[in-house]
Amino acid sequence: MAITKTSGLSSVDYELSYTAKGNIPRGIIGQISIKPGKTVSQEIPLGTCSDVCHYDQDVSVINLVLKVTKTDGKTYQVEKSLD
Repeated sequence: MAITKTSGLSSVDYELSYTAKGNIPRGIIGQISIKPGKTVSQEIPLGTCSDVCHYDQDVSVINLVLKVTKTDGKTYQVEKSLD
């Protein structure tokens, strides 16, 4: 995920849910701190990582919720299904 227009933003929280092989529901949550005026990017692996990453197979039904907090303290939310 990359955020290019960061002016006026302080942070972005994300919730990513999806279905993996075997119809297993999975999810990831996280937060990205923003430095205004700087492009930020975050790699979000679909799977589990400790010493080695094990990526989920047959990923489908991807839903993304972004909660954007602006520098004035106001919070906005958007939801999107990804194909």
